[in-house]
Amino acid sequence: MLKHLILTLLLLPSLTSASYPTFGPAITDRYWDCCKPSCGWKGKASFNTPVFSCDANNTHLTDFNAGTGCNGGNAFLCADQSPWAVNDTFSYGFAGVSFPGYVEDAWCGACYQLDFTSGEVKGKRMVIQAHNTGYDVHTASRFALAIPGGNTSYAAACALQYGVSNTVFGEENVGLTTASQCDKLPKALQAPCHWRFDWFLDTDRPTQCELHAGPVPCGTDE
Repeated sequence: MLKHLILTLLLLPSLTSASYPTFGPAITDRYWDCCKPSCGWKGKASFNTPVFSCDANNTHLTDFNAGTGCNGGNAFLCADQSPWAVNDTFSYGFAGVSFPGYVEDAWCGACYQLDFTSGEVKGKRMVIQAHNTGYDVHTASRFALAIPGGNTSYAAACALQYGVSNTVFGEENVGLTTASQCDKLPKALQAPCHWRFDWFLDTDRPTQCELHAGPVPCGTDE
């Protein structure tokens, strides 16, 4: 039984237009900055509902105009927007996405199949939902996997959300470095943090992958 419902919003057909990137080489990275996902704002794409943000207690917010915790607001990245394994070779997750030459309406809310082609995870596969945007790489299709402890940032939103030192989430732009550090994270984030070391095998970043003829249908709760 899947633990999550990955389909957090319903997409209109415009998001699956053939004019958007649908296949080819890509790279993955990792992040977890606790900021409100960029696709959580109204008007980012032709969807019925933006991606959910959460309050400090990981309760879904219905006010999609709530400000991000990275700028003193009360909207944060939800703990349930983190990866989980279905089996040894397949996982679901979420990612900050960017495609060179495109803007957010090309990916916000869409789901993609990633087939890993390098590192310890070569041969494994993920289906991710684009809940955020990553514009810091402009030369490749990029999927920054949302993994607690995967990479923290200067904004210290995790400290604000969870009432702990931001150092609990690791070094800036690096994150945690050992599996044992996952056990010091807030309880809701410990299992997905361990996913990085157990299923993803702490693969080096960036990781090469192949974008498989997407967008693809998002998973459903079973």
